[in-house]
Amino acid sequence: MSLGGFLVVIPEMQRYLVIERSLLSPAQLAASIAIGQAAPGPNVQLVAVIGWQIAGAMGAAVCMLAAVLPSVAIAWGTRRLGARFTHDPAMPKLRAALLPISLGLMVSAGSVVASTEAHQPLLLALVPLALWLSWRLRLSPILIVVGAGFVGFAFAAMGWLV
Repeated sequence: MSLGGFLVVIPEMQRYLVIERSLLSPAQLAASIAIGQAAPGPNVQLVAVIGWQIAGAMGAAVCMLAAVLPSVAIAWGTRRLGARFTHDPAMPKLRAALLPISLGLMVSAGSVVASTEAHQPLLLALVPLALWLSWRLRLSPILIVVGAGFVGFAFAAMGWLV
C-alpha cells in the first residue's frame, strides 16, 4: 500500500462489501471512490465515505481508524527498518521487486472501478490509455481524469455512447 496508495485495496473492498456482504451496490462503491478521490487530501478518506454510507458518522470514524492505524504502524516500522538498512545493497533490488506488485494492484483497482461504471467498450479503452499516460508520461492524475471526462462528453455528444 505504501507504493500504490490505498487504492490497491479496492478489489478486496469490492469483493467483501459488494459481493460477499452486500453492504453496498457496485454503483455506491464507485461513487464512494469518486467522492473520496475528488476531495482534497489523502485517498484513504474514501473509506470514510464508505463507512458513512454503511453506518453514518460512527461508521465513517470506525472505518477511518481501521484503515489508518495499521498502515501507520506498518509505515513506522518499515521506516525504521529502511533507516537501519539504508546502505544495504539489497534495498534497490527490493524496491525494484515491489514495483510490479504495486502496479498490478493499481491496475486491478482501476479495472474494478472501470468495469463497474463504464459499460461501453469505447470508455473501457480509456483505462489502459490512462495507465500509460500516468506511467510513461508522468502526467498528473487530475489531468487524466479531466481529459477522460472531456473524451466521455465528446463521445456522448457524437452519439457514440448509448
